[in-house]
Amino acid sequence: MAESEVISSAGDPALQRIALVLRRTVLGVIAVALTAGIIAWAASDGESGFVSEGVIELTDDVSRGITSPGSRTTDARIEIEAQKRWLESSRVLVQLQARLGRLGPEITGIVTSQPEESPVIIVGVEATSAATAELAVSALIEMYAAERLDEAVASFGLELETLRVQQGEQSGLVDSIVQVLNDTRESISEAEVGVLENRTAAALNRLTEIDVAIQEREFFQRTVDGEVRVIEESSPARKTSTSSVVRGVQFGLVALFLGFGAVLIASRVRGRLHLLDEVRSVIGPNVPVIATIPRFRRRYRKGASALVVAYAGSQREAEAFRYMRSAIEVAAAGKTPVSVLFTSAAANEGKTVASSNLALASARAGNNTFLLDGDLLNSSVSNLFAQTRVRNGFRALLDQKVEATENIWYETGRGATSLTVLITNTKHEPTDRSELSIEAVSRVLTSLNKLRDIVVIDGPPVLAVSDAMILARSADITFVVVRMGKTTRRDLEGALTQLKQGGVEVGGVIISHSREKRESYYGYGYGSKK
Repeated sequence: MAESEVISSAGDPALQRIALVLRRTVLGVIAVALTAGIIAWAASDGESGFVSEGVIELTDDVSRGITSPGSRTTDARIEIEAQKRWLESSRVLVQLQARLGRLGPEITGIVTSQPEESPVIIVGVEATSAATAELAVSALIEMYAAERLDEAVASFGLELETLRVQQGEQSGLVDSIVQVLNDTRESISEAEVGVLENRTAAALNRLTEIDVAIQEREFFQRTVDGEVRVIEESSPARKTSTSSVVRGVQFGLVALFLGFGAVLIASRVRGRLHLLDEVRSVIGPNVPVIATIPRFRRRYRKGASALVVAYAGSQREAEAFRYMRSAIEVAAAGKTPVSVLFTSAAANEGKTVASSNLALASARAGNNTFLLDGDLLNSSVSNLFAQTRVRNGFRALLDQKVEATENIWYETGRGATSLTVLITNTKHEPTDRSELSIEAVSRVLTSLNKLRDIVVIDGPPVLAVSDAMILARSADITFVVVRMGKTTRRDLEGALTQLKQGGVEVGGVIISHSREKRESYYGYGYGSKK
């Protein structure tokens, strides 16, 4: 299935964004996951161990309720799960390792399971040796029984403490009622005496109940068994092994999921633009999308091969630049000559490829065309035309050391379809770097416009240097290139704001490296500099 079909199948913009982000990063994330898996596989070296199991039964009323219907079953399940969590806790593992002394480090884990609908818990201890596993599970069950016993004794102790307080209070109540009865017997009526005697009897009965409860709790405290019965102390240890391959796969899968998660989070945090609708939401309705340049196939991505207009087999890539040429003619409203600036928010967003291909497409359509490298700090047009030992002629033109009419410039093509690239191998004295002046830039562009129908300028990024603003104010039309998956929402907003504050009306946006399904490669409205 074609990439465009895969992406267009997701109607939800959020799903489209996720699909695009994952498609961009899938190879890198898979490489990281494979590396993690290989490292885990090499480090595991077929680790093996032993496990011994013991079986216990919880005999308290709550746990035994698991065999009863209704709410008692739920309460029992909660209680049994709580006991399993206690057994598997890291605190218990540390205590068990400490209890076994020098053998403690051989213990690697504790696992529990429960036969369905029963108060029985199977306790397993994993260790690097069979003897340690068997010894450890016996020690663990002993620890657990002792813990349950201590809890039960402590529970009875709390109950006894409460009952003894109640016993003292009730005894005091009995004494006070008896004292009142003795003091008032001669002076009150028989009915009142009867009431006091009844109160005395009731208080004595309550005191007797408390005394009985105390005796019962004291007996239980002496005879309590922790409400746990040991069915099997330890089974013969059996060997277990974790396949190094399985471990490698496990680590690889974890790394894969974590990697994709990190990529999606990073993409969201950075605010990179991936969809055409996201770009439109930033630029608003008054700035058109002039052209959508698809991501080039691999063979057209490097060096001179990126001049796709020059190759017969690159129709898919070159079509966008032909639409762009038509869009410029509409934007210029028939005006010739015209100067067109390509800029972007940040570096490496595709403006050199866009401007150079447009210039070539314009020349092949019969327009006399200049291509000017306006990025004095990072000139790259010459590399695209495979001219490595040449100089950018823009500074020399600004300093009036050369003229555009001189026969020193690089030309590609012949006759009416020739393109003049303002780069030269002629030496001229270098000039110290200084900011561009709008007067000098306007003078150069005016002189170039007199010689050609179209002057295409590959400008610097707006947010990097002030040169971009000077060039934009001098050019007839300014286009901003947005690279999908790289340009951020914040950068694009900042670039458009700076251009607007500088009095520049953006003619439109050029989308580069698009992975969305191919729409029409042109916008629906065109703006020109007034």
